[in-house]
Parts: sequence; C-alpha cells; structure tokens
Amino acid sequence: MFRLRCAAPGAAGGHPLWLGPGALDGLPAVWRPGWHAAALVADATAFRLHGAAVVRGLRRCAGTVRVYEVPPGERHKSVATWLRLADRMLADRLDRGTCLVALGGGVTLDLAGFLAATYLRGLDHLLLPTTLLAVVDASLGGKTALNRPAGKNLLGAFRFPAAVLADTRLLETLAPREWRGGLAEVVKHAAVGDADLFGRLERAGNGLRRPGSLDLDLLARAVRVKLEVVARDPFERGRRSVLNFGHTVGHALEAATGHRVPHGAAVAVGMAVEAEVAVERVGLPAGERERLVALLGTLGLPARHDAAFERLRPHLEVDKKRRDGAIRLSLPARLGRMAGGRTGWTVPVGAAALRRAWERRAAAPGRAR
Repeated sequence: MFRLRCAAPGAAGGHPLWLGPGALDGLPAVWRPGWHAAALVADATAFRLHGAAVVRGLRRCAGTVRVYEVPPGERHKSVATWLRLADRMLADRLDRGTCLVALGGGVTLDLAGFLAATYLRGLDHLLLPTTLLAVVDASLGGKTALNRPAGKNLLGAFRFPAAVLADTRLLETLAPREWRGGLAEVVKHAAVGDADLFGRLERAGNGLRRPGSLDLDLLARAVRVKLEVVARDPFERGRRSVLNFGHTVGHALEAATGHRVPHGAAVAVGMAVEAEVAVERVGLPAGERERLVALLGTLGLPARHDAAFERLRPHLEVDKKRRDGAIRLSLPARLGRMAGGRTGWTVPVGAAALRRAWERRAAAPGRAR
C-alpha cells in the first residue's frame, strides 16, 4: 500500500491518496467528525460490483447515507444529469455537513466533483476510483467537468477532494477494453515525465493487457508523474498543460464520433498523431515516435482512426488551450521530457500541420480501430 500526499491549494499538507489493495478499508480513517451524512454518487455498473461494501463502510461513518446511481457513459456527464442529481439532493435536504462520495470511473468522478463544487456552493468530497483510468488521471488534480455538444469538459471547476482511496482490488473486475483505456493514460504519463517508466512498460509488453496486471510500483510511478506536475501548477496556468499530451486530438475524436471511441482509445490515437506533429515542430526523434506507436500497439491500443480530419476540426477549434485563434498542443521533445517551457508548455500548431499528421497516421500500416 502506498500512502501519498496530493497538493491541494488552501489545505495544509494537501490531501491523502491511499493506493493499493485494501485502500477502501481506510474510509473511517479519512472520515471527518463534521460529516454527519454521506451522498454516494455511483456509476451503476460500479455500484452493482462494489456498492454494497462501500455503503456498509459509509454506514459505519455517517448517520445518513443516500445513494444516487448514474448510468455509465460520457453522454451522462451532462448538465441534465448534474441538475437531476442536485435536485434529488435538495429534495433529500442534504446540507453542508454532507460529504459527497464518488464511486466509479472518470465520468462519475468528473460529474460528482462538479456537483461537489456547486451544490450549496461547495461540499467536501471523497473519490473512490474503480477504473485504471480514474486511478491514474481523473482522481488526481482536482479537475471536475461536464461535457457540452461543442466538446468535452467545456464546463468545469477546480475542486480538490478531501481524500482519494484507490483500491487496486477493484481493477481486477474491469473489462479488457476498460483496462486498456487506462493503460493509455499510464503511457501518457511515462511519455510526459518518466522515460524510465516508459522503458519498463516496453519491457513488460503485452503482459500488461490482463486487467489488474500492472505492478503496483509501476502504477505508483505513473501516479507520481501527475502529482508532481499538479503540485507545481495546480490551476493549469502553465506547466500542468503537459498532461494534455494526446488530449487535444483525443477529445476532438471523442466528440466527433459521439463518444463511440472511448476516452483511452481516443487519447492513444491523439498521442500518435500529436507525436507526428512533435517530430515536425519540436524535433522529437522519429525513432521515439515509433517507440510510442509500437508500445500502443503492444498494449492493444490504436494509433490511428479512419475518420476524416474535417469531422474533428470544429471540435479542435473549441479546445480549452486555444489562444488567439491558434490550436496549441502539448508536445514531447523526447520521451519523458516535454517541449514549450518558454511558451507556457504548449506549442501553437496550424490546422494544416495537424491535418498532415492525421493523414500520415491514417495512411500508416495496421487496422484502424
């Protein structure tokens, strides 16, 4: 078990992150005396698998436990779902002595975090991630979000949780596709900030494809990459932008396909395409681009998609990092080291350069997914 600390502005010492088998058993240790009620916002699938145990744990901590299930899927990370949940909590007369507890993957954690940021102008909340993607990404860093038709995560707020309990036993129940989606974020963290981790992932190879197979030490290494970046720039005013590698193109692909391409697969495609741009714009060695593409393939992740670039373009034009009419990408200069330190950690890239990169990947050998 790793017991880490996450930087959280305004909170002395940050907040705890328990990572490993049995982390959920730490619920009483992180529960605060002022929380007299719990509002459990849970993905319906995660609740079916793990809800009974979580509710038992909460009943040992809180006088009142209310459960609010949400359907799985990106389309439910919406204003409509947020309003429905808020109205149900208001009808149940939950006050500021309530701790909101989020159980699920990235969609549920983003949605519940936004609800915590806005209900009665702010509730404390705990995050209980149930997917690999949520453990290494959505549960870390205090970002919350809702999607809009124009694009992903366009509404949101920074709201840091009181604690994160990431029980790796829960990851063993993931479907292979969900597990692979989380591996995409692990690869991203290695590419962004840990070249040695990248090499260790290459050596582990397709042995990582089985759900629950990622060594706890490697998982903690991936988590620490994000924690270290967030500690330096909690509100994404500069350096934290490096964590968006693969996400500009990836989010556009998700939106363009109505989220039929899941987040992890879209980020994998995004990393491959943005690495093409990095070779052209910031001197990423072509051999390192090929190592990235090869690792994605080994892990069962796509490096291309057959959608026309024009389907993505409207969504690229509303990306959150866009400035002065220019698309800005977070690009690796080398595996483990990002470019753009003198320009806010992003690099302006024209639509023509992105189109070339997209079309080069589309023409690459291998089956699009």
